[in-house]
Amino acid sequence: MHILIVRPGAIGDTLLTFPILDALRTLYADCIIMYAGNSAVLPLLRAAGLADGTFDYGSLLWSELFATSGIRSPLLRDITQQVDYAICWLRDPDGIVRHNLQLQGIQQIVVALGRPPDRENVHIVRYLAQTLGIADRITDSYHMNLERGVTNKREDETIQRERPFAIHPGSGGAAKCWPVSNFAVIIHALWQHHIPVLLLAGFADEERVTQLLELIGTPPQASLLTLVANAPLLDVAAQLRSCRGYLGNDSGISHLAAMLDVPTLALFGPSNPAVWHPVGKQVQVVYEQELTHLSVHVVMGQIEKMLNPS
Repeated sequence: MHILIVRPGAIGDTLLTFPILDALRTLYADCIIMYAGNSAVLPLLRAAGLADGTFDYGSLLWSELFATSGIRSPLLRDITQQVDYAICWLRDPDGIVRHNLQLQGIQQIVVALGRPPDRENVHIVRYLAQTLGIADRITDSYHMNLERGVTNKREDETIQRERPFAIHPGSGGAAKCWPVSNFAVIIHALWQHHIPVLLLAGFADEERVTQLLELIGTPPQASLLTLVANAPLLDVAAQLRSCRGYLGNDSGISHLAAMLDVPTLALFGPSNPAVWHPVGKQVQVVYEQELTHLSVHVVMGQIEKMLNPS
């Protein structure tokens, strides 16, 4: 069976389809999955063995799905005419996408909104699974198995003590970001315990990270701070897999850390963690409607529990 999945959205939106793809792999033996989504995540999809072919949804090619004149591109025609099952998580109020896919001879088509309605307090992964009728195949403890492109974790006990604690202070929106000054306090506290910090930053985080670097100053030892900025997600994944823990806002990197089984503390507000919390085996969420009201004491307490499990 050839399956085509079209999923617009940010990094986190794409990552949160990974458990669905894993379930489809199990449900349809020897299926071929083609995926159109966020270009930054596509190498991770391939490394995780969840897609056989990937496409950048940002390409103009995919805009033809919405064309009232139908799909004219020879390339998109060739892609869609191979498809037995099309899954599109996007807005299609006039049914144009569905109609265009039907014209390509696709027998099984699901077109649904990419997120649950506001009135439904259901997690996004379960909602996506419900649109396909496979909710019974989904668990809350998905683990991302990376086949290639990422080195293995180091497990030696001595090295374990030297493993850094990862921090990503950014997110897709300012309201979803804990104050930079609070992250600075956390970093200083970790340094006082001789715990190295891996500071992660994307293109949208430049201003926040610049402020944070000014606040924390020079570390007591150079080895206590590593900055990884604007790196490909496969490289970020490799760095995260060597970490003893992770702290971040509601962001794609938080979802990535959780899926890699890194002990993850995710700070949420105002977005609803019941719908958007990261999935993984070692995830803790702290929620505050306004993150400016979330105290450093509360967050540091959770980090101490993470670093010193009973």
